[in-house]
Amino acid sequence: MRDFARLPVTFSLILACVLVYASVMALAISSGLPWNVALVAQPSEILIQGALVPEFVAEGQVWRLVTSAFLHSGLTHLALNMISLYFLGSFAEASFGRGRFFAMYALSGVSGGLAYLYFGGFDEPAVGASGAIFGVLGGVLGYAIRRGTFSWQNPVIRQLLILLAFNLFIGASIPNISNTAHIGGLAGGAAFGWLVAPTVYSEKKSRAAAPIAILFAVEAALLTVWFLLL
Repeated sequence: MRDFARLPVTFSLILACVLVYASVMALAISSGLPWNVALVAQPSEILIQGALVPEFVAEGQVWRLVTSAFLHSGLTHLALNMISLYFLGSFAEASFGRGRFFAMYALSGVSGGLAYLYFGGFDEPAVGASGAIFGVLGGVLGYAIRRGTFSWQNPVIRQLLILLAFNLFIGASIPNISNTAHIGGLAGGAAFGWLVAPTVYSEKKSRAAAPIAILFAVEAALLTVWFLLL
């Protein structure tokens, strides 16, 4: 309870992803899939209902940019993402504050989804919170660049850069992992971190809201352009 009180957004996001996974598992079991199989891997026919598929977004199902971030293809996928979210969220939520951290996570997730719309397979589904998680990492890096603390000598930055390089390598080496969404989320998070850096210690709500409004407007514009290019 003490950890939840200290990091309510991080734990709420983890809980949401776990509950969605359990719900999909329950649906799979009710449709006849053995529980041990449903636990390890989520059925594609259920995941497709909320996955990010550019073809379906083109038909107006924009909500998939959000729902896809709470779905995971299997237990390993979920576990790795939730462990990453816990460790990155533990640092970022305490550093940025609850509201800014949630905004960074949400906007980064959408940013990763937008990158997938532009550069992913038009009829290929994508699921997972990794775009948003990469955004949290990017947010810390963007903040450090704006504040002048981005340096290999900084132990936090050094660890994050090593983690980033390792995860991008894994994403490039293993099939069905979308580095496109990862890099999109990273870019969105970095932009948010850079924009929000001067406002972190400000008590003016208008200053705190400005970076959120700017990035949201940019993402809305990118989504509009994508529709126009279809």
